Amino acid sequence: GGGPSWPISSLPQVDKSHAVVDLPPPPHPPHPPSTGNYGFMDQMAALQWVQRNIHVFGGDPEKVTILGQSSGGTSVWVLMTSPLATGLFRAAVDMSGSSVLNASLQRAESGNRAFLQKTGCRDRVCLHRLSVRQVLQAVPWQDYPSWAAEDLMDLPTRGRFVGPVAVVDGDVLEAPPLEVWAEQKKGGHSDVPFVVGSTEQEVDFSPPAANISAWTWGDYEWFVTEKLQSFSEDLPEEALKLYPSSAHCPTTDRCPERAYTTMGSDIRVTCPNNHLAWRAAAALDSPVYRYVVTHTPSGPLSALFSGRFSFSGRFSFSGRFSFSGRFSFSGLDAVAFFGGLELVLGKPPSDRDSSFQDVLTRHLVGFAKTGKMAAEWPEYPEATALLSDRLTLVQNYSSTRCQLWKENGLYAYAWTN
Repeated sequence: GGGPSWPISSLPQVDKSHAVVDLPPPPHPPHPPSTGNYGFMDQMAALQWVQRNIHVFGGDPEKVTILGQSSGGTSVWVLMTSPLATGLFRAAVDMSGSSVLNASLQRAESGNRAFLQKTGCRDRVCLHRLSVRQVLQAVPWQDYPSWAAEDLMDLPTRGRFVGPVAVVDGDVLEAPPLEVWAEQKKGGHSDVPFVVGSTEQEVDFSPPAANISAWTWGDYEWFVTEKLQSFSEDLPEEALKLYPSSAHCPTTDRCPERAYTTMGSDIRVTCPNNHLAWRAAAALDSPVYRYVVTHTPSGPLSALFSGRFSFSGRFSFSGRFSFSGRFSFSGLDAVAFFGGLELVLGKPPSDRDSSFQDVLTRHLVGFAKTGKMAAEWPEYPEATALLSDRLTLVQNYSSTRCQLWKENGLYAYAWTN
């Protein structure tokens, strides 16, 4: 996915008869003729390998669950709706994936042509000889499509979209996924138990303004107005009424940051993924579940983290965050699921942190084992599970806010990752 990848051996509490497979691809599987989507084909090759070989490790090929976060979550949805992936898994968990997968082959080829023109190459041999630096210099970061995605973590600007990740190529994806579900084409998609998850402040791991943590409420109102007035003159005022300074804030500081990143996350992720889960529930016979992580960690992300910790095996993981997010940032669920809260916080987790990690892990592991959630967690759209140090159920989560964004056409600005 877009975040760290974790080895299967590190998964806690799952016995060997159940396999949960993360989605990084193996190198160089064979590709049939196609015009794109090779990464997704790599993932299918990996799952085919699992089907053939998991019994050697004591696993059951009929009990494979796929789980992905960010780009990995997008991959999960692609695999759910690709006819080439049917039968390769029996359940799926999408954490903070994209809900917009409608790029045509023609659109993707247009972006590819812009790249080719910048390389100066006219054949495959020339492309193979390019250095990494030359490839990066040729990427049309500011041309069509906008591959740079510089405002992906910000409130959108009217008419500024991001280039596609998945392509409707007629092979891996026969049609946009929502159309695949709407047409109910037999054999055209995987009808398996499905979890759609996200976090309340997705964009708080890399918000648009470096000084957002020091914003006043006046700064907050100025930025909201500056960004949303491109859609309509009245939209900023309507938005500020739904995301007011008087809203609950679990900390004593950085509350304007929380309001702004909540608004951005609702537009980019939460509301579009509510719609995705609703469409899934309407199309699939299998159960669909929806969760939103609302837990506020006991401290901000550690700007520099490095560590080694153990589950059933040992591995090292280190990295750097460009921003010390304070709230329910994108990937908090994945980090907690794999036991990494202490690593990213740079300190021992609080009791509430540990309770949150236990709640999330216990339910997702149970889902991987059985293909359904515990009785206390109903299917969607009956309820959305809010995950903090306890599980809380709500109906029509953030519906009034989401209706505002839907009516003003902002679902089209959901992030692509």
